[in-house]
Amino acid sequence: MGDIVTVVSAALSVLGAIVAGVMTTWSARRNAMFEHRLAAERHEASKAEQAQEVISRYREPLLLAAFNLQSRLHNAVGGVYMREYLNHPDEDERRYARDYTVYVLADYFCWVEIIRRDLRFLDLGDEDSNRTFHRHLNLVGSAFSSLKLPGDHFRLFKGQQRAIGELMIVSTGGRADSMTYPAFCSQLDNSDEFRRWFRRLVDDVAEVVAQDWAGNERLIRAQHALIDLIDFLDPARTRLPDDRAKLLEPPPVPQPGVAMQASPGGVWAGPEPGSPGSV
Repeated sequence: MGDIVTVVSAALSVLGAIVAGVMTTWSARRNAMFEHRLAAERHEASKAEQAQEVISRYREPLLLAAFNLQSRLHNAVGGVYMREYLNHPDEDERRYARDYTVYVLADYFCWVEIIRRDLRFLDLGDEDSNRTFHRHLNLVGSAFSSLKLPGDHFRLFKGQQRAIGELMIVSTGGRADSMTYPAFCSQLDNSDEFRRWFRRLVDDVAEVVAQDWAGNERLIRAQHALIDLIDFLDPARTRLPDDRAKLLEPPPVPQPGVAMQASPGGVWAGPEPGSPGSV
């Protein structure tokens, strides 16, 4: 009897040791998996925080650049400012109408390039927001680069857009910034290499005035895409003025003795033709 008890006791001891070992191994593995999952979550949170920090840092300048460009396009296509001031007797007024139009275009592409560089190596945590953000940027860029739209004024392929953006980048306080308008004008005057990238765009400003609504479809689509980008970045409309109307085709001018037809493009947007934002 004593031998049986001894054997059973020994067997139970061995079994207990095995169970304890299994439990210890399982517990260690579970803890390791938990720590791995926790580390992965922390990493994802860190990536998301990094991405949000980058986007937040450049949200305001990108918003302002997009707003200034859409406003200029609105006034160039639908307003009277460009028609009047491109032929102004004062050379400074003519230059401002022409060169500032090119500047706001280049300024926008500059901020897009800065953001693209900073976000290049980040795996953003919020994939949906990131995808939507880049879709808006691509729609603006595609409007300027498309070969399917009439005319070639202000047509810039993706490589040209990036090159213009790079030329505009300067360093301020150790961070990338966009060149100021006075510096831009100085570069146009004094650098042949810089001026070479912008010569055609400067000439294109007059072409906008020469074209009708259909001929400026590229700029109209770009203005619409810019408004969508602005609405995405400032949905509550707290950072920018509320006057962000999309260009809509004006109704046809009535002819004497001819009944008015409904305009397929709708009615004119804004308090007066082409005047949201500043010039």
